[in-house]
Amino acid sequence: MKNIFLVLILSFLSFNSTLACPYCGCGNSNFQIGVLPTYSNAFFGVRYNYSHFKTDSGSQYSRDYFHTAEIWGGYKIGKFQMMAFVPYLSVHKLSDEGDVNSSGLGDITLLGNYELYTKMKPGSETKRSFTNALWIGGGIKFHTGQSIVNLNDPAFTVGDFSQTPGTGSTDYLLNVNHNLLSGNNGIVTNLAYRINTSNAQQFQYGNRLYVTMNYFHSFVAGMFVIRPTAGFNLVVNGTNHFQNTRVIGSSGYIVVGHVGVNVQRGNIGLIMNGGLPMAEDLYHGLTQFNESASVALTYSF
Repeated sequence: MKNIFLVLILSFLSFNSTLACPYCGCGNSNFQIGVLPTYSNAFFGVRYNYSHFKTDSGSQYSRDYFHTAEIWGGYKIGKFQMMAFVPYLSVHKLSDEGDVNSSGLGDITLLGNYELYTKMKPGSETKRSFTNALWIGGGIKFHTGQSIVNLNDPAFTVGDFSQTPGTGSTDYLLNVNHNLLSGNNGIVTNLAYRINTSNAQQFQYGNRLYVTMNYFHSFVAGMFVIRPTAGFNLVVNGTNHFQNTRVIGSSGYIVVGHVGVNVQRGNIGLIMNGGLPMAEDLYHGLTQFNESASVALTYSF
């Protein structure tokens, strides 16, 4: 049981590195779990996420930078695991229309998982330990972040909704998480689906499907446990709607390859990740994902 939580229950709701044209929502509508630290009962920590996108359509351009600092933590008892995320977002946009900067509290998210199935075989001198575990869960994203835009502004576009710290909507999360561990190696696969609702100004992000797979290897170096990881995220974004009208060009997909490392010494953990695009189709090819990165410090007990 403990080995399941020693590793990366990675990005089963990886909302940070998702679609990010001015119509898709790359900052306020996204959220990331990433890798989890080693912990027996609970953990808490701070984390920073960064992502960068660019959009070019001939005479118009946009460079979008999203920064998120958040407090996050988790608690588990028996077959249940609960997690909470409190983000603070900062958006910096450079475009032919000028610079835009906004920041504030984002949307708080609560998640829960239940261990549906686990098969474990302890290791020996001749055989590796083996764990096969399946978790199911879900959660809710509250509309705690500021999300109101000025609809009467002559320069208003639906892209303005992606520049606010919050979405203004209450959204629902479903996920399935599978862990296959053999000795010091493992593969973690996650499927997740987010159901989005409309906000008070009748803007609604499209529902999203997430598929994540990571390979990891653990080894001991002195007083440190080090777990390098490599994998990919696939995100498929449904069409956004504004005032019951489809936002053309807002659907699409992106595949991000990522590498990272989880370094643990006692109760203290350091988690670092970076991602680059492998394949994408955002806003009819006019928007490109450039890169993402994250770093986190955790305390486990």
